[in-house]
Amino acid sequence: MICCKECLDLLSDYLDGELDPQTSSSLEEHFQDCPPCIAFLNTFKTSTNLCRETIRKVEIPEVVQVKLKEFVTQNARKKG
Repeated sequence: MICCKECLDLLSDYLDGELDPQTSSSLEEHFQDCPPCIAFLNTFKTSTNLCRETIRKVEIPEVVQVKLKEFVTQNARKKG
């Protein structure tokens, strides 16, 4: 069974639908038995949706977009 740390590590890929079916099933099984993780999942979903809605409403200057993409790309490489 997946532990809470593994759950947090897999959360983003789970929400993006990038996990294999067995891992997704194990994660969903964990959520059923772990109220703190399901609370975190719900908070993560809400925060993500708020960010997406805000980004759609606000025009971000191109220079900021470029810097933000550079930051995300550099940090994604460190993670991967």
